[in-house]
Parts: sequence; structure tokens; C-alpha cells
Amino acid sequence: MKQVPEQRPPRRALIIQTAWLGDTVFTSALATSLLRCWPSLELDLCVSPRGRDVARAIPGVGFVHLFDKAGTDRGLRGLRRVAARLRTRQYDLAVLPHRSLRTALLAFLAKIPRRVGFAGGAGALLYTERVRTAEKIFLRREADLARALGAEPAQMLLQPRPEWMAAAREALGPAAGEKLAALCIGSEWETKIWPAERVAALARLLARRGLRPVLLGSARDKAMAARIGGAGACIDTTGNPVGEALAVLSMSALCVGGDTGLVHAARALGVPTVTLFGPTSAEAHLFGPRQRAVSLQLSCSPCSAHGTHRCPLGHHRCMRDLDEERVASACQAVMSA
Repeated sequence: MKQVPEQRPPRRALIIQTAWLGDTVFTSALATSLLRCWPSLELDLCVSPRGRDVARAIPGVGFVHLFDKAGTDRGLRGLRRVAARLRTRQYDLAVLPHRSLRTALLAFLAKIPRRVGFAGGAGALLYTERVRTAEKIFLRREADLARALGAEPAQMLLQPRPEWMAAAREALGPAAGEKLAALCIGSEWETKIWPAERVAALARLLARRGLRPVLLGSARDKAMAARIGGAGACIDTTGNPVGEALAVLSMSALCVGGDTGLVHAARALGVPTVTLFGPTSAEAHLFGPRQRAVSLQLSCSPCSAHGTHRCPLGHHRCMRDLDEERVASACQAVMSA
């Protein structure tokens, strides 16, 4: 990785990160780096609809554009429509941490004069500057992008908005004043999900230690939440907006869940966090003193960079056999650190 030639500080810049929710969380570190490097910078983000509230939770970020690449903005017509909206903002700089041809095309069609991304990506030929990195860890990779732009790497950072905090307190009711344990139960990939019976058993263990379990997830996690039931007097907030979930996380004394966006958001919010790894690798992440990665480290794990819908071997032991006592021990460690 080498720094690109020094240029005049941009007046208005755009980070395009239209990958998964967790990727938007990781990009909060890059956004923070750029804002600290250029204090007068107007920084906007372009994200997927699911990442909107995470982008709005990054301190200092201005406008958040949505690119619904799998829905209303699908195809070349949708790409051109979003690019036309981006052009109205007259950006000086586009930063592209997502190695995607579609993302590169979006910045190119938006006629952003300076487009900086990673060398070797599918759309690299459309960049004006290409940054080489050998890093495999998400945050270190984006730190190389920040350094190439002349910025010092920063930590992930999110801050829930006041209206989300108010909505979270209303959803939790009297429990808002209790010591909460946020249990993130879902995932876009089924193989990252810890079984409902394991979550229920952990909820009971945490309740006996004085914590009130709160279930977080998307609307499609409602069925799993029902299977967990009232174990440990759980409060079910699955299906609530992402911003409200971020607020609940910020109010929690602990967060537990798989390698998913909400769990990484808890880390960015400074919440003691235990992340459960099965199909994916903990080595793609950096963990602080109040964060733990828990894995059975089976010979067949990890089997995927992002997770899969089904276990390739059909047994899903990496998550199924991960016992609640091991996870509870990690919870105690992060809360005591």
C-alpha cells in the first residue's frame, strides 16, 4: 500500500458501501478517518436500504443515499437513476471500499472526478486511483484505504439518534431501566444462526445472573423468537427498525450473537460483545479487551467468507454443538474486563 499523490482537500466526498449491514458498520471507521483528516469535509454515504440507519448513526455523516440494487434500482436503468441523483451533489471524491463492478460503475456514471478504491477489484479499471493491500482483516484493509488518502486509521464508531432512543425506551417499557443483555438471533445466512434452544438456554443463564435478555433481529426472525419464547423473561424486539435496534444495543450491558451486522454494530457502540463464529473466521476481525470471539474451531470451519444458506457437510456442528456454558463464560469475561 502506498499513499496516492497529495491533492487539494475535497469539499464534498461520497463513500459508496452497498454490501451487507456489517460492511457498513466497518466503514464507520473509514468515515471517521476522513472526517478527522478533513474537518470541513461534507461526507455522504451511499448504502443499501438495510444499511441506511447504520450510515445515519455515523457521527458527522451528512446525506445518506439509498441504492436498492436488488429491488427498485435493479439493472442498468436503476443504476443510471441513482447515478443521476448522486451527480446533483457534485462530489469531488468517491471512496469505494466495496470491490464491486456495480459500485465502480455507479461512481463513474455519477461523474465523480476522483474515484479511489482497491486494486484488483472487479471495477478497478474505473477508478482514478487504485490502492493495493494484502490485508485480510476488514478494518485493516479499510485502514489502508484511509492511509492512502492521507488519513489516520480510526476505530468503528456509531451513535444512535435521539428519536431511536425514545422509540427503544417505549418498546422496552419498564425494562428499559434494567441491566439488558441483547441477543442478536438472526442472520442473512442460515449457517451463522445459533440454534433457538441454545439461545433460550443462554437467556436463562443470563437471567439468573441479573440480566434481562432482549431479542433483536429482523421481521423474518419472529418465528425463531417465538421458539425461544419467554426463556429468562426475554423481551422480543425482532422486526423493529435497525435504528431502534442500535438504540437497544447502546442501552445494553452485553451483546451476544453470530458474525452479523447488529453484533458488529454493538462493538462499534462500545458494548461488551461476544461473537459466535461457525462458518466464518474470527481472523477477519480485530477484537478489543471487552470483545470475545467464541468458536469450536472444527476442522471444517471456517467454510465460507460470508456464510452459506446450508452447511456443506449437512451437520452444522460449528453452531449446533456450541454450548451455552462456553458462551456464558465469555460473557462473564467481557463484562469483567
